[in-house]
Amino acid sequence: MMLKATVILFCYNQEATVGRAIESVLRQRCDYPYEILVADDGSPDGTRRVCEEYASKYPDLIRMLPAAPNKGLVDNYYDAVAASRGEYVADCAGDDEWGAPDRLQRCIELLDRHKDISVVYTDTVTVNEAQNGAAASQASTRSSGGAEGPTRRSGREILLSVLNHVNSIPYVLSSALYRREPVARALSESPRLLRCPDGGVEDVPLIAFLGSVGDAMHLPIEGYRYYISGESVSNNLSDEKDYWFTARVSSMTLRLGRLYRLTFHQQRDHFRAKFNYMAAMARRSGNRALLCDLRKRRREWGHPLPLKARLNLLLLRLGYRGV
Repeated sequence: MMLKATVILFCYNQEATVGRAIESVLRQRCDYPYEILVADDGSPDGTRRVCEEYASKYPDLIRMLPAAPNKGLVDNYYDAVAASRGEYVADCAGDDEWGAPDRLQRCIELLDRHKDISVVYTDTVTVNEAQNGAAASQASTRSSGGAEGPTRRSGREILLSVLNHVNSIPYVLSSALYRREPVARALSESPRLLRCPDGGVEDVPLIAFLGSVGDAMHLPIEGYRYYISGESVSNNLSDEKDYWFTARVSSMTLRLGRLYRLTFHQQRDHFRAKFNYMAAMARRSGNRALLCDLRKRRREWGHPLPLKARLNLLLLRLGYRGV
């Protein structure tokens, strides 16, 4: 029987939370056949054991990728996409969870109905466990103008937005369901569009690519809950680590912009914002080596340093860290 969807459950060292993630996908009320594909990235803790227990309990629904050494987020994710059997693909991180129990059903129906869209995405709620579980809706994923039903966004708008993002990207990838076939074809024919280990993230390249092949549909329901509980790839607790993470993602974003033939002005907002942010992180860290790195990136990226960034670098040279 042809599977309608694959839900990738990607995880690493999340023994305490991966069960919650799996249970949230199991709660889906969906009339279409789907699978949960577990992609454990060589976790040294008990994450794989927990997943194997679920796989043995639900053998017709849960499939596990073979155990392998740690690959890193990017390769682990795209290896799972390549192994997916569904017509559509969604995902869930091992420390997060899905929301609305009809999310998968409704997203499938929209993709079936609108053949020219490449992705459907829902709203995301961010839960900061360090603040006693206080939840806040992530504004970037919510509908504009109070729309109650699905709304279309042009793929070109999504592509330009994600490769010129300032604060947040157009939507959280784990809130989405997308067509597998064009992604699988790109992984085979143009892997540099998607597998970007230089950036260390899977979402920016994929959201850009999906925007390049079709429009997007926003379904305004709470489809994903993103948990902040400590340090992660995109939630760094160190100013210096935050600097290097931002630098890697922005270098990748520039390279992708060139591959998609974006102009200097179409990415100007991103680099102004990231230069300002990186300079602030450099000042707060007190590491003067970051001053040299930032100057080097200014030359390589071809974007000027804004006044705010130059002031922060001056303060770094003077030894002022501040807050």
